[in-house]
Amino acid sequence: MNHSIAIILSVYNSEKPDYLHQSLSSLFSQTMKADIYLYIDGGINKSLESVIESFEAEPNFYVVRGEKNKGLAFALNTLIDVALSRGYRYIARMDTDDVSHLNRIEKQFRFMEDRPEIDVLGGYCHEFGSEYALEIKKVPLEHDDLKKYSIIRCPFIHPTVMFRSSVFKDGIRYPLDTQFTEDMALWFLLLEKRYRFHNIPEVLLDYRLNDSTFSRRRGIGKAISEFSVRFKYMFKLKEASFKRCIILIIKFFFHVLPLFLIRYAYKRHR
Repeated sequence: MNHSIAIILSVYNSEKPDYLHQSLSSLFSQTMKADIYLYIDGGINKSLESVIESFEAEPNFYVVRGEKNKGLAFALNTLIDVALSRGYRYIARMDTDDVSHLNRIEKQFRFMEDRPEIDVLGGYCHEFGSEYALEIKKVPLEHDDLKKYSIIRCPFIHPTVMFRSSVFKDGIRYPLDTQFTEDMALWFLLLEKRYRFHNIPEVLLDYRLNDSTFSRRRGIGKAISEFSVRFKYMFKLKEASFKRCIILIIKFFFHVLPLFLIRYAYKRHR
């Protein structure tokens, strides 16, 4: 067991086996070894089981099974609890359809070791799998810029994130009551507690875009949940302005647009 870093990710029945294989392969090929924890969110098909079985001989691979599908936030919280109980210093995120670059974990580990004031660290990504993909998707780097940016956009590309495990020791977890916006709600909770954010200006992983990516970004449930969380924390974090209120209203209506318009906007206005 590597007590420095635990990588956590979750898989459920509708995911593609070849994507899962690519994702796990990228983690087992890292230049700095870490322990990999995969949560199985409910029953999965034989093809996914076969992929998981192909990695079971790896000594740093741990599988946690959930009897029922309870969603990403529950899955990640379960793995965070496991990681804390086993004394890991860092907890890294990953999604089962993305591909981490080979030195991603090493780069983040060394940065966190050199910068003990940073609690959550992300980076850039390369998008692929869609005509709308960006060669490099960038996010702000410094904490103060990320705090302002978070009111309108997510401050991190979620699967690039590495946490200092201490941020979870006071009970903070992914909220279970914010439908479709668990990661964004977590960033706001951490900002409210004055944890420090940073992104490194390097591409850390290949981020897959497909039709389901766009589908997850639309719908009245997504619109209401995101607007409510952002609006509340805009005032809590003392970042309110008339301009930001208008932008949040525009974003609300964006999420209920037809899918073809969301694709168009995604391509033209990123």
